[in-house]
Amino acid sequence: MGSRDEKFSQFLRNTEHYHPRAAFLLLVLYLFLNNTINAASDWTEITRDPYSTTEMWEPYLWEYSSALATALLCIPLVFFIRKLDASSCGAKTWLLAHLLFATVFSIAHVALMVTFREISYLFFAKEYNFGPLWREFLYEYRKDIWGYATLISLYYILLFSYRRLIGEAAIINEHQASELNKISESTTELPAHLLVKKLNKEFLVRLCDVYWIEASGNYVNLHTCDATFPLRYTMKQFCEQAYTKGFIRTHRSYAVQSNVIDNITFTDSGDGTVVLRNDIKIPISRRYKDALKARLSPVMAK
Repeated sequence: MGSRDEKFSQFLRNTEHYHPRAAFLLLVLYLFLNNTINAASDWTEITRDPYSTTEMWEPYLWEYSSALATALLCIPLVFFIRKLDASSCGAKTWLLAHLLFATVFSIAHVALMVTFREISYLFFAKEYNFGPLWREFLYEYRKDIWGYATLISLYYILLFSYRRLIGEAAIINEHQASELNKISESTTELPAHLLVKKLNKEFLVRLCDVYWIEASGNYVNLHTCDATFPLRYTMKQFCEQAYTKGFIRTHRSYAVQSNVIDNITFTDSGDGTVVLRNDIKIPISRRYKDALKARLSPVMAK
């Protein structure tokens, strides 16, 4: 991966906590821009009827109330999608769950939309008439089902693209591992290989090629000689599961591969520095000094 791609991926990881809010704001902006265009089109059609008593603000209120209701419902929608995906259910269950939630989504959308309109019409001293309930609901339900399908499709497309952009490493699943014969039989240990997908490429990263680890928010960055790969693990979790692979924690935010250590120096304060074979220097804190010595050699621990 080029340095420019790596810097962009790192920027995305460093600003990850802002992304949900930014995505929501972009969605709201899109909904209101799209519905503004729809309202303008509606008003054009209305003005062609010389007997219409509809005022100019009404089509905009209709469209904006729908956009606001949709935006508010996107929050529980994302929560539902994440819960459903985490359950690892089958395809039939997944489709049925979405069909049921889409119905709930439509009912809630119509209820919110009509409520917003009723309240707004009061300010203009006018009465809002939704129309025949079942006929209008079926009309809205048809549109909401299509809108729901569009929203979840957009969610998965953006999620797929986002993961490719940040180049997130992932544990090879059991099916892939059995084909490659690379994974440890123990489920509490990291496999020998990690799969990284970035843009239109896939990388198979050998854990033994990783020189050092750096904590970075919700990730740990795996540093090889020429690239960096993020893995969504905590430092504690990684060090525990990569213990048998030779990784040693030296600091709250760092760990190293014991096989690539060139030399170690300590200061009078008890802190130290690990120098790797590629001349990278990793700090050692006093908290991890004794464990590091004991792990490397019983002689050093004395």
